Amino acid sequence: MCNFSASANHTNATLKQFEFWAYTLVFSVGLIFNITALVIFSRIKHWTDTHIYMLNLLIADLLVIIFLPFRIKEAHDLHKKINVFCTFLLCIHYSNMYCSIFTITAISAHRFTVLRFPFLAKAEVKKRKTIAASVCVFIWTIITIICATFHRNLLPDHLESCYDRKLSDKLEKNFIIVLETVGYLIPMVIIMLCSAQTIYILVKSVQNVEEREGVKRKTIAAVISANLFTFIFCFTPIHVGLLLQYLSEECENDPLHVFVDVAEWIATTNCCMDSIGYYFLLKRVIRNHPESCT
Repeated sequence: MCNFSASANHTNATLKQFEFWAYTLVFSVGLIFNITALVIFSRIKHWTDTHIYMLNLLIADLLVIIFLPFRIKEAHDLHKKINVFCTFLLCIHYSNMYCSIFTITAISAHRFTVLRFPFLAKAEVKKRKTIAASVCVFIWTIITIICATFHRNLLPDHLESCYDRKLSDKLEKNFIIVLETVGYLIPMVIIMLCSAQTIYILVKSVQNVEEREGVKRKTIAAVISANLFTFIFCFTPIHVGLLLQYLSEECENDPLHVFVDVAEWIATTNCCMDSIGYYFLLKRVIRNHPESCT
């Protein structure tokens, strides 16, 4: 049963205040970090397949950040106008979240494959770059198809506000299945397996290399572990929340609604945390190939 109380309005007001300041923080930090990374990327002369994957991730992060001001504005908007543009904003928000998930999955699989099968790393650079670009195009194609197939779930008639669905209108069963399996569980399994194997290979090989190289490999293993933790931290709450919201009964004053809203913000913070990956990648590029940047 749902318990309604006079504190409902106070809870909603507090949540809106949280959204305003929390998304403002993500927008400010994310915009600075990602634009800085974009500038550095633009200075790289000799691109690799890894750069292409990271650029795709950067584009996804930037698209989320660019449209965050609309969500910040909505947190203080007392007269919410729900229209087709709201559907567009929701599609942008979730499309780019799943683009990040799929790209991170591709990076993890690519990293493991190159380490496990060293001869692939020696393949023609142009061919590897073509494969990476094709994977990125495939990712956006899959996301576009999913959005087109289930866009009716995000139409204005189903929305309470631009970023909130009506609790009485649940997502379609097939849509939930796609989001939870294709959008989260399968990528999670791939990332965990690839990361675990990559860390194992790196740590095991430390004893067979010089001390300096061993430290470098331990550092890489630590970064991979941090990336795995970041993925779990950012994307697990929102998918748990969406599933519980689908399974729960309608309730306007439901703590689950607050949990989902906070989980959405946590997922958005990935736009800032990805900058750590850009930092280590670009630092290595500049250190090993200073002539590649002007």
